[in-house]
Amino acid sequence: MDRYLDFRHVLDRDDIDAIAVGSTETWHAIHIVQSMKAGKDVYGEKPMSMTIREAAAIRDTAKRYGRVFQHGTQRTSSVVCQYARHLVEEGKIGKVVAAGVSDCNHGTLALPGPCSLPAEPMSPNMLDWDLWVGPSPWRPFHSFSMKGVLSWMIYEDFGRSWPNGGAVHPNDAVRYIMGYEQEGPVEIYPADGKEYKSVTTWEYAAGTFIQVGFDGLPIPEEVRKKLPSSGANYGGPFVIIGTKGKLVLDVKRMIWTDPPDLAHGLSNFKPPHQGGHHVEWRTCIRTREKPICNEDAAYQTEFLCHSSEIAQTLKRPLKWDPVKEEFIGDEEANKLTNRTYRSPWRL
Repeated sequence: MDRYLDFRHVLDRDDIDAIAVGSTETWHAIHIVQSMKAGKDVYGEKPMSMTIREAAAIRDTAKRYGRVFQHGTQRTSSVVCQYARHLVEEGKIGKVVAAGVSDCNHGTLALPGPCSLPAEPMSPNMLDWDLWVGPSPWRPFHSFSMKGVLSWMIYEDFGRSWPNGGAVHPNDAVRYIMGYEQEGPVEIYPADGKEYKSVTTWEYAAGTFIQVGFDGLPIPEEVRKKLPSSGANYGGPFVIIGTKGKLVLDVKRMIWTDPPDLAHGLSNFKPPHQGGHHVEWRTCIRTREKPICNEDAAYQTEFLCHSSEIAQTLKRPLKWDPVKEEFIGDEEANKLTNRTYRSPWRL
Protein backbone atom coordinates (compact mmCIF):
# COMPACT_ATOMS: atom_id res chain seq x y z
CA MET A 1 0.00 0.00 0.00
CA ASP A 2 1.38 3.40 -0.99
CA ARG A 3 1.44 6.20 1.57
CA TYR A 4 1.65 9.92 0.95
CA LEU A 5 2.19 12.89 3.21
CA ASP A 6 0.54 15.34 0.82
CA PHE A 7 -2.98 14.53 -0.47
CA ARG A 8 -2.23 16.17 -3.82
CA HIS A 9 0.04 13.27 -4.74
CA VAL A 10 -2.98 10.95 -4.46
CA LEU A 11 -5.02 13.17 -6.74
CA ASP A 12 -2.30 12.99 -9.40
CA ARG A 13 -2.82 9.25 -9.80
CA ASP A 14 -4.90 8.25 -12.83
CA ASP A 15 -5.54 4.77 -11.43
CA ILE A 16 -7.58 6.10 -8.48
CA ASP A 17 -11.25 6.67 -9.31
CA ALA A 18 -12.79 7.36 -5.91
CA ILE A 19 -11.67 8.82 -2.60
CA ALA A 20 -13.08 8.66 0.94
CA VAL A 21 -12.26 11.84 2.84
CA GLY A 22 -11.85 11.33 6.58
CA SER A 23 -9.35 14.05 7.46
CA THR A 24 -9.77 16.72 10.13
CA GLU A 25 -12.88 18.86 9.61
CA THR A 26 -10.89 21.94 8.66
CA TRP A 27 -9.58 20.04 5.62
CA HIS A 28 -12.82 18.34 4.50
CA ALA A 29 -14.06 20.88 1.97
CA ILE A 30 -10.66 21.37 0.33
CA HIS A 31 -10.03 17.63 0.08
CA ILE A 32 -13.54 16.97 -1.28
CA VAL A 33 -13.55 19.81 -3.82
CA GLN A 34 -10.01 19.18 -5.05
CA SER A 35 -10.73 15.45 -5.36
CA MET A 36 -13.79 16.08 -7.51
CA LYS A 37 -11.91 18.57 -9.67
CA ALA A 38 -9.33 15.84 -10.21
CA GLY A 39 -12.07 13.56 -11.55
CA LYS A 40 -12.61 11.44 -8.44
CA ASP A 41 -15.94 10.40 -6.93
CA VAL A 42 -16.04 11.16 -3.22
CA TYR A 43 -17.39 9.84 0.04
CA GLY A 44 -17.17 12.84 2.37
CA GLU A 45 -17.13 12.17 6.09
CA LYS A 46 -19.38 14.40 8.16
CA PRO A 47 -19.30 17.26 8.77
CA MET A 48 -18.30 17.86 5.18
CA SER A 49 -17.83 21.60 5.74
CA MET A 50 -16.85 24.24 8.25
CA THR A 51 -19.19 26.88 6.76
CA ILE A 52 -22.25 27.34 4.59
CA ARG A 53 -20.06 28.58 1.72
CA GLU A 54 -17.90 25.46 1.85
CA ALA A 55 -21.04 23.30 1.74
CA ALA A 56 -22.27 25.21 -1.31
CA ALA A 57 -18.87 24.83 -3.00
CA ILE A 58 -19.00 21.06 -2.56
CA ARG A 59 -22.52 20.90 -4.01
CA ASP A 60 -21.63 23.09 -6.97
CA THR A 61 -18.38 21.25 -7.72
CA ALA A 62 -20.08 17.86 -7.72
CA LYS A 63 -22.55 19.14 -10.31
CA ARG A 64 -20.00 20.95 -12.45
CA TYR A 65 -17.67 17.95 -12.68
CA GLY A 66 -20.34 15.24 -12.76
CA ARG A 67 -19.06 13.46 -9.65
CA VAL A 68 -20.84 10.98 -7.43
CA PHE A 69 -20.86 12.33 -3.89
CA GLN A 70 -22.12 10.64 -0.73
CA HIS A 71 -22.23 12.46 2.61
CA GLY A 72 -21.21 10.33 5.58
CA THR A 73 -24.52 10.52 7.43
CA GLN A 74 -25.10 6.79 7.22
CA ARG A 75 -28.03 6.55 9.62
CA THR A 76 -30.27 8.08 6.97
CA SER A 77 -29.84 4.89 4.91
CA SER A 78 -31.72 2.82 7.50
CA VAL A 79 -34.75 0.92 6.22
CA VAL A 80 -36.96 2.60 8.83
CA CYS A 81 -36.00 6.12 7.67
CA GLN A 82 -36.59 5.14 4.06
CA TYR A 83 -39.96 3.66 4.99
CA ALA A 84 -40.95 6.88 6.78
CA ARG A 85 -39.95 8.82 3.64
CA HIS A 86 -42.13 6.41 1.62
CA LEU A 87 -45.13 7.14 3.86
CA VAL A 88 -44.61 10.88 3.35
CA GLU A 89 -44.25 10.54 -0.42
CA GLU A 90 -47.39 8.39 -0.66
CA GLY A 91 -49.39 10.97 1.28
CA LYS A 92 -50.13 8.51 4.07
CA ILE A 93 -49.71 11.16 6.76
CA GLY A 94 -51.04 14.04 4.67
CA LYS A 95 -49.10 17.30 4.42
CA VAL A 96 -46.13 17.37 6.77
CA VAL A 97 -46.47 20.38 9.05
CA ALA A 98 -43.84 19.85 11.77
CA ALA A 99 -40.99 17.65 12.90
CA GLY A 100 -38.92 17.18 16.01
CA VAL A 101 -35.29 16.10 15.88
CA SER A 102 -33.34 14.55 18.74
CA ASP A 103 -31.04 16.98 20.52
CA CYS A 104 -27.54 15.54 19.96
CA ASN A 105 -26.10 18.56 21.79
CA HIS A 106 -27.31 21.24 19.40
CA GLY A 107 -27.09 23.86 22.15
CA THR A 108 -24.76 26.76 22.89
CA LEU A 109 -22.78 24.84 25.50
CA ALA A 110 -21.67 22.52 22.70
CA LEU A 111 -20.59 25.22 20.25
CA PRO A 112 -16.87 25.21 19.31
CA GLY A 113 -14.66 27.63 21.21
CA PRO A 114 -11.32 29.40 20.66
CA CYS A 115 -8.07 27.47 20.74
CA SER A 116 -5.45 29.04 23.00
CA LEU A 117 -3.48 25.97 24.03
CA PRO A 118 0.19 26.53 24.88
CA ALA A 119 2.96 25.27 22.63
CA GLU A 120 4.38 21.83 23.40
CA PRO A 121 7.59 20.22 22.18
CA MET A 122 7.20 18.03 19.11
CA SER A 123 9.40 15.33 17.69
CA PRO A 124 10.51 16.28 14.15
CA ASN A 125 9.35 12.86 12.97
CA MET A 126 5.90 13.09 14.57
CA LEU A 127 3.99 14.88 11.80
CA ASP A 128 4.11 17.81 9.42
CA TRP A 129 2.47 20.34 11.73
CA ASP A 130 2.21 23.08 9.10
CA LEU A 131 0.32 20.70 6.83
CA TRP A 132 -1.89 19.49 9.68
CA VAL A 133 -2.92 23.05 10.50
CA GLY A 134 -3.46 23.61 6.77
CA PRO A 135 -6.00 26.36 5.96
CA SER A 136 -6.72 27.12 9.63
CA PRO A 137 -5.21 30.05 11.51
CA TRP A 138 -1.73 29.22 12.74
CA ARG A 139 -1.57 27.69 16.19
CA PRO A 140 1.49 26.18 17.89
CA PHE A 141 1.74 22.41 18.18
CA HIS A 142 -0.16 20.80 21.03
CA SER A 143 -0.64 17.09 21.63
CA PHE A 144 -4.45 17.44 21.42
CA SER A 145 -4.02 16.95 17.68
CA MET A 146 -2.84 13.38 18.28
CA LYS A 147 -5.87 12.33 20.32
CA GLY A 148 -8.55 12.10 17.63
CA VAL A 149 -11.63 13.95 16.50
CA LEU A 150 -13.24 14.38 19.92
CA SER A 151 -10.18 16.39 20.92
CA TRP A 152 -9.85 18.84 18.04
CA MET A 153 -13.55 19.20 17.10
CA ILE A 154 -14.22 21.42 20.13
CA TYR A 155 -12.02 24.22 18.76
CA GLU A 156 -13.51 26.60 16.21
CA ASP A 157 -10.24 26.69 14.23
CA PHE A 158 -10.24 22.93 13.66
CA GLY A 159 -13.81 21.62 13.94
CA ARG A 160 -17.49 22.36 14.40
CA SER A 161 -18.04 20.54 17.71
CA TRP A 162 -21.41 18.87 18.35
CA PRO A 163 -23.91 21.00 16.37
CA ASN A 164 -22.22 19.89 13.13
CA GLY A 165 -20.20 16.90 14.28
CA GLY A 166 -23.05 15.06 16.00
CA ALA A 167 -26.39 16.75 15.33
CA VAL A 168 -25.74 16.39 11.61
CA HIS A 169 -26.98 12.78 11.88
CA PRO A 170 -30.53 13.36 13.18
CA ASN A 171 -30.84 16.56 11.13
CA ASP A 172 -30.05 14.62 7.97
CA ALA A 173 -32.50 11.81 8.74
CA VAL A 174 -35.41 14.17 9.41
CA ARG A 175 -34.58 16.32 6.40
CA TYR A 176 -34.59 13.19 4.25
CA ILE A 177 -37.88 11.89 5.62
CA MET A 178 -39.50 15.25 4.90
CA GLY A 179 -38.16 15.25 1.33
CA TYR A 180 -36.03 18.39 1.52
CA GLU A 181 -33.24 17.80 -0.99
CA GLN A 182 -33.77 21.07 -2.84
CA GLU A 183 -35.46 23.24 -0.25
CA GLY A 184 -34.04 24.82 2.88
CA PRO A 185 -35.55 26.87 5.71
CA VAL A 186 -36.17 30.59 5.28
CA GLU A 187 -36.21 31.51 8.97
CA ILE A 188 -34.07 30.24 11.82
CA TYR A 189 -34.99 30.91 15.45
CA PRO A 190 -32.80 30.34 18.49
CA ALA A 191 -34.46 29.79 21.86
CA ASP A 192 -36.01 32.96 23.29
CA GLY A 193 -37.71 31.43 26.33
CA LYS A 194 -41.07 32.62 25.02
CA GLU A 195 -42.48 31.57 21.66
CA TYR A 196 -39.41 29.53 20.71
CA LYS A 197 -38.37 27.23 23.53
CA SER A 198 -36.37 24.84 21.35
CA VAL A 199 -32.61 25.25 20.98
CA THR A 200 -33.31 25.91 17.29
CA THR A 201 -36.45 26.07 15.16
CA TRP A 202 -36.16 26.09 11.36
CA GLU A 203 -39.18 27.31 9.43
CA TYR A 204 -39.75 26.64 5.72
CA ALA A 205 -41.55 28.83 3.19
CA ALA A 206 -44.73 26.75 3.38
CA GLY A 207 -44.85 27.14 7.17
CA THR A 208 -43.54 23.67 7.95
CA PHE A 209 -41.00 23.67 10.75
CA ILE A 210 -38.37 21.45 12.33
CA GLN A 211 -37.49 21.91 15.98
CA VAL A 212 -34.84 20.46 18.25
CA GLY A 213 -36.71 18.34 20.78
CA PHE A 214 -40.35 17.34 21.05
CA ASP A 215 -41.97 19.89 23.38
CA GLY A 216 -45.33 21.08 22.09
CA LEU A 217 -45.64 18.46 19.36
CA PRO A 218 -48.98 16.58 19.42
CA ILE A 219 -47.93 13.12 20.61
CA PRO A 220 -49.29 11.20 23.63
CA GLU A 221 -47.60 11.87 26.95
CA GLU A 222 -46.80 8.19 27.44
CA VAL A 223 -44.90 8.23 24.13
CA ARG A 224 -43.15 11.49 24.95
CA LYS A 225 -41.81 10.08 28.22
CA LYS A 226 -39.98 7.37 26.28
CA LEU A 227 -38.10 9.88 24.12
CA PRO A 228 -34.75 11.17 25.40
CA SER A 229 -34.57 14.93 25.07
CA SER A 230 -30.80 15.37 25.21
CA GLY A 231 -27.52 13.61 24.61
CA ALA A 232 -25.80 12.04 21.64
CA ASN A 233 -28.79 10.21 20.19
CA TYR A 234 -27.47 9.95 16.65
CA GLY A 235 -30.08 7.42 15.59
CA GLY A 236 -33.15 9.26 16.80
CA PRO A 237 -35.82 9.46 17.93
CA PHE A 238 -37.53 11.58 15.29
CA VAL A 239 -41.10 12.90 15.28
CA ILE A 240 -42.93 13.69 12.03
CA ILE A 241 -46.33 15.39 12.22
CA GLY A 242 -48.70 15.39 9.25
CA THR A 243 -52.28 16.57 8.73
CA LYS A 244 -53.51 12.96 8.57
CA GLY A 245 -50.95 11.03 10.61
CA LYS A 246 -47.98 11.06 12.95
CA LEU A 247 -44.74 9.08 13.11
CA VAL A 248 -42.32 8.54 15.98
CA LEU A 249 -39.30 6.48 14.97
CA ASP A 250 -35.60 5.91 15.24
CA VAL A 251 -33.25 4.24 12.77
CA LYS A 252 -34.10 0.77 14.09
CA ARG A 253 -37.87 0.78 14.64
CA MET A 254 -41.19 2.52 14.38
CA ILE A 255 -41.80 3.52 18.00
CA TRP A 256 -45.38 4.77 17.55
CA THR A 257 -47.67 5.77 14.71
CA ASP A 258 -51.09 7.36 14.45
CA PRO A 259 -53.01 5.68 12.98
CA PRO A 260 -51.39 2.41 14.13
CA ASP A 261 -51.61 0.71 10.74
CA LEU A 262 -49.00 3.10 9.31
CA ALA A 263 -46.34 0.74 10.63
CA HIS A 264 -47.80 -2.41 9.08
CA GLY A 265 -45.96 -2.19 5.76
CA LEU A 266 -42.49 -1.90 7.24
CA SER A 267 -41.71 -5.62 7.36
CA ASN A 268 -42.27 -6.02 3.59
CA PHE A 269 -40.87 -2.69 2.50
CA LYS A 270 -38.07 -2.75 -0.09
CA PRO A 271 -36.02 0.45 0.30
CA PRO A 272 -35.04 2.30 -2.89
CA HIS A 273 -31.50 2.79 -1.59
CA GLN A 274 -30.04 -0.68 -1.17
CA GLY A 275 -27.01 -2.18 0.49
CA GLY A 276 -26.28 0.42 3.12
CA HIS A 277 -24.55 3.77 2.89
CA HIS A 278 -21.07 2.73 1.77
CA VAL A 279 -22.20 -0.03 -0.56
CA GLU A 280 -24.69 2.28 -2.27
CA TRP A 281 -21.95 4.84 -2.89
CA ARG A 282 -19.84 2.21 -4.63
CA THR A 283 -22.86 1.05 -6.62
CA CYS A 284 -23.60 4.60 -7.74
CA ILE A 285 -20.02 5.01 -8.89
CA ARG A 286 -20.76 2.27 -11.41
CA THR A 287 -24.31 3.34 -12.34
CA ARG A 288 -23.72 7.14 -12.08
CA GLU A 289 -26.98 7.48 -10.15
CA LYS A 290 -27.31 9.79 -7.16
CA PRO A 291 -26.94 8.18 -3.73
CA ILE A 292 -29.27 8.91 -0.84
CA CYS A 293 -27.12 11.66 0.73
CA ASN A 294 -25.98 13.30 -2.49
CA GLU A 295 -24.57 16.80 -2.82
CA ASP A 296 -27.96 18.55 -2.74
CA ALA A 297 -29.12 16.63 0.31
CA ALA A 298 -25.78 17.17 2.04
CA TYR A 299 -25.90 20.92 1.47
CA GLN A 300 -29.36 21.21 3.02
CA THR A 301 -28.33 19.20 6.07
CA GLU A 302 -25.14 21.15 6.60
CA PHE A 303 -27.14 24.36 6.28
CA LEU A 304 -29.36 23.27 9.17
CA CYS A 305 -26.31 22.71 11.35
CA HIS A 306 -24.43 25.87 10.39
CA SER A 307 -27.49 28.14 10.59
CA SER A 308 -28.31 26.78 14.04
CA GLU A 309 -24.80 27.63 15.19
CA ILE A 310 -24.95 31.13 13.68
CA ALA A 311 -28.36 31.91 15.21
CA GLN A 312 -27.18 30.75 18.62
CA THR A 313 -23.93 32.70 18.34
CA LEU A 314 -25.72 35.93 17.42
CA LYS A 315 -28.66 35.20 19.77
CA ARG A 316 -31.28 36.41 17.33
CA PRO A 317 -33.59 35.10 14.58
CA LEU A 318 -32.26 34.96 11.04
CA LYS A 319 -33.97 35.27 7.65
CA TRP A 320 -32.46 33.38 4.72
CA ASP A 321 -32.85 34.03 1.01
CA PRO A 322 -32.64 30.57 -0.62
CA VAL A 323 -32.17 32.03 -4.11
CA LYS A 324 -29.31 34.40 -3.33
CA GLU A 325 -28.14 32.06 -0.54
CA GLU A 326 -27.52 34.82 1.96
CA PHE A 327 -29.04 36.10 5.18
CA ILE A 328 -31.39 38.98 4.51
CA GLY A 329 -30.19 42.36 5.76
CA ASP A 330 -27.72 40.84 8.19
CA GLU A 331 -24.08 41.55 7.38
CA GLU A 332 -22.87 40.06 10.66
CA ALA A 333 -24.58 36.73 9.96
CA ASN A 334 -23.33 36.67 6.37
CA LYS A 335 -19.73 37.05 7.56
CA LEU A 336 -20.19 33.81 9.47
CA THR A 337 -21.13 31.91 6.31
CA ASN A 338 -17.49 31.86 5.21
CA ARG A 339 -13.97 31.76 6.62
CA THR A 340 -10.56 32.98 5.52
CA TYR A 341 -8.00 30.33 4.58
CA ARG A 342 -4.38 30.54 5.59
CA SER A 343 -2.17 30.91 2.51
CA PRO A 344 -1.57 29.12 0.19
CA TRP A 345 -4.71 27.00 0.65
CA ARG A 346 -7.95 27.57 -1.24
CA LEU A 347 -10.89 25.60 -2.57
